[in-house]
Parts: sequence; C-alpha cells; structure tokens
Amino acid sequence: MSRDELPALRGCAYLNAGTNGPVPRAAHEAMLEELELQAVRPRIGPDAFGRMLAVRNAARAAFAGALGVPAEQVALTSSTTQGMGLVLAGLAWRAGDEVVTTDAEHTGLLGPLDMLTRRFGVEVRIVPAGRVADAIRPTTRMVAISHVLWTDGRILPLDEIAGAAHAAGATVLVDGAQSAGNIPLDVVATGADYYAVPGQKWLLGPQGSGALWVRPELNDLLAPALAGYLSFRDAHVGELKDGAARFDAGTIDPVTLAGAAAACAWVEAQSGGRAAWLEQAAVNARRARERLAVIDGLRLLPGDSGLIAVELAGVDDPSPVVERLAARGVLVRTIPGTARIRLSVGAWTTDDDVEAFAAGLREG
Repeated sequence: MSRDELPALRGCAYLNAGTNGPVPRAAHEAMLEELELQAVRPRIGPDAFGRMLAVRNAARAAFAGALGVPAEQVALTSSTTQGMGLVLAGLAWRAGDEVVTTDAEHTGLLGPLDMLTRRFGVEVRIVPAGRVADAIRPTTRMVAISHVLWTDGRILPLDEIAGAAHAAGATVLVDGAQSAGNIPLDVVATGADYYAVPGQKWLLGPQGSGALWVRPELNDLLAPALAGYLSFRDAHVGELKDGAARFDAGTIDPVTLAGAAAACAWVEAQSGGRAAWLEQAAVNARRARERLAVIDGLRLLPGDSGLIAVELAGVDDPSPVVERLAARGVLVRTIPGTARIRLSVGAWTTDDDVEAFAAGLREG
C-alpha cells in the first residue's frame, strides 16, 4: 500500500480511525464522479433510476464482502446506530421484556435501548462486559452488545455469549462499530442474529454509510421500521422484498454509497486482499502495544484489537493532553468519563506514528 493513496495521512499521525478512518483516494474519486453525474445528467427516468440501483447494489455487495455474507442478507443504513435502531424499533416489545447489555456500551446502543424502556417498559439490565453469558436468564429476550468494546478494544466472545442467549430463547444484537475493518469478521460464525456496522470508521468510507446484517430466518419476525418505496417489490405496498433489502433505511445519497463501495473495493484490491490488510493491521497493533508498554508513566489497558486504550499516571482528565497532541498532528481521542486516551492502529499505521504519540507525551 502506498500511503499516498490515503491523502489524509499526510502531515499527521492518524490514530483515530475508531471515529473516522482516512478516506482512500479511490473513494474520493468515486464520490466526485457520482456527484458530477448527478449535476450533468437528468436525475429522472429509467437511466437515472437504474444507475441509482446499481450504486446501491455495489454498496450492498461491498459491505457483504466485509462481513463475510451474501449481499441479499445486508440492509443499507446511514450508521451503526441506525442499524441497531432498525432492529430495536422493528420488534414487538412488551412491558417486562429484558435486554442484557454491558457497562462498556456506546450511546449509539444505549440511546435506542433507553427508548425501549421509556416507550414499552422494557427492562435494560447492565452487567460487566466480562460477565454477559453468566447474566443471561430465562426472562432475557435479547442480548445487545458490542463485538469490540469502544472503550478499550477488548473483543467479546460472541460465540459463547450467543450460545447462552439462544439456549435461553433470546436473540443477539451486535454493535460492530469497532470490529468491521478492524478484525477478521465472519458474522455468521459469531452467532449474532443482527449485526450493525458503520462505513466511515475502519472501513474507510464516507460519513452517512453503514450496513445491517439480519439472520435470514429472522426476516419475517422483524418489521421494517422505515418501510417505504424501496422496501417493497416494485413499490407494491404489502409485498415486501425478499432478503434484508426490505430493511433498507430509505434513499441514501448515491454519492455516499459510491464512496463506501469504492473504499471497500480499494482494500480488497491491495496485495492479499482484506485478509492480508487485517493481518498487517494486527502486526501493527502488536508493535504499537510493545512500544506503548515501555513508556514511563503510561499504563496500557488489556485489549485484543487495533483499538488501544492507555492511561497516564496522575492524569484524571486527558482532554488537554489530547488537544496538545492534536496541535502536533497526533490525532487520538479521549473516552468521556474516564482517564483513557484511545489510539486506533490500522494497516496504514507506521512505527513513526506511534513514536510521534510517545514524543508528544514527552514534550507535552
């Protein structure tokens, strides 16, 4: 990979793909091309509609490839949160239903769960991230958790958790915001029933892109929460499309979808494809952890992925540190309500990037 193909890397240590990843030049060009077509050609008529559907199909296939599933099992969304919201809003809840989640979840999941409590009287039970399987009981209707914790990069044992959930008759909703593009992913093998991902983080796509995988046998048990023109066969209301396309979140801008598809395709086009890309990311993460582990005054938190959390001795609020690092071109973030600084290490990350972080701490 040439770093020139990721222009945002110039002049900085890009260590926050867990918020937004660097956009490949190929994705930028695909978005410009689609935007130009929208400006110079009519956006009406069979040609325009066919072009829009082709872009949607390309984006659906691209996300499906990243998830390791057939394209017909994927719905298009604008974000991880929207994907999880489509699931939570599409199920028939009753007062007293129980959802188990963890104490390390993002607002993108906790927000929709809070709405279930407010609207339907659903009980949301929060348990330690390492005790999810043990917390499942016969009254549990759903387990809603992250695959990779956004707070420290730990990978939860989804297959074990899903086994316990299914044994109790519960389903499993997964927040894949920090997994897709970060770690090798086969969503079917995880045991999840619903798996939502973003396009803009580790998959390097634009804002406003994402996908939701739905286990096919659950399609008819989940109502399309945003049913509209694209939910139905030939727009005939009452005749839902086959597969997960019925859950698509409306008409996402083709410019966005073109960028998401191109970003995924660019990774696949690298030497060795996505598997080699993820292996390089894992190597880089191991090297980064080795370097961070020997920095005086820094505590490296346990983790298993390219998302790495650290704490600085005597620093309760690292926000000023992160601001000083940003002024030096070292881009990391805090985890609100904690003393943690979070780094994102991907296939593009170099030893120099991590050294720039270390130097910024020394000279701050």
